[in-house]
Amino acid sequence: SSDLVRLDALLAQPDVPRAAFQPIVHLASGATIAYEGLARFHASSELTPAQWFSTARRLGRGLDLEYAALRAVLAAARGIPSDCPVAVNLSPTAALEGSIQDFLLAQDRRMIIEITEHEPFPDDLTVGLMRLREHGIGLAVDDAGAGYASFTQLLRLRPDFIKIDGELIADIDNDPAKRAIATALTSLGTEMNATIVAEAVETAGQLQTLIHLGIEYGQGYHLGMPKSLDKP
Repeated sequence: SSDLVRLDALLAQPDVPRAAFQPIVHLASGATIAYEGLARFHASSELTPAQWFSTARRLGRGLDLEYAALRAVLAAARGIPSDCPVAVNLSPTAALEGSIQDFLLAQDRRMIIEITEHEPFPDDLTVGLMRLREHGIGLAVDDAGAGYASFTQLLRLRPDFIKIDGELIADIDNDPAKRAIATALTSLGTEMNATIVAEAVETAGQLQTLIHLGIEYGQGYHLGMPKSLDKP
């Protein structure tokens, strides 16, 4: 298919994907405590990063593209002090892949793996991630409260970080039900000793509400845009 030809051409380029880093911020002080590494494709490409990944998955090349993105992010992350954690996004399948785990364990920096929710979490995920966690790699569950990242999954995985899905943050300053869900996730985090991070914080109103609810950390356009490190 033409998609496969384009994907192969993309994977064959040495500087694709590139990496951008978005700060994860302590909400009350504005201090950056970590960065999330994001894969970026050339501006000329007509697909968004999410579309590239879903195309790759459909064509059986999902792992190849995830591994390429992971290598790009961690190569670019050499510009970030090694004691400042960098979060990398992986699907459950990629996070369980032996060669990807070996690559992660060979890195000499603080890291968090964010399990993204493009597929149901397999039953052996908790056990399969043990090796990484024993080596001090943090575990975050992305998009909590949406899709596959349910309360049940959070209870099974016991992650170090719970990232509240952006849809639950949108309009949280006006929506009592969204505030209730955020409060529930916060109290779950307290019981499980997990840090709560609000995703997609885009307005001052959202920020004030989150601080008021006792949510300590967040990321989003209001707090800092994703930037590549090669541009000052």
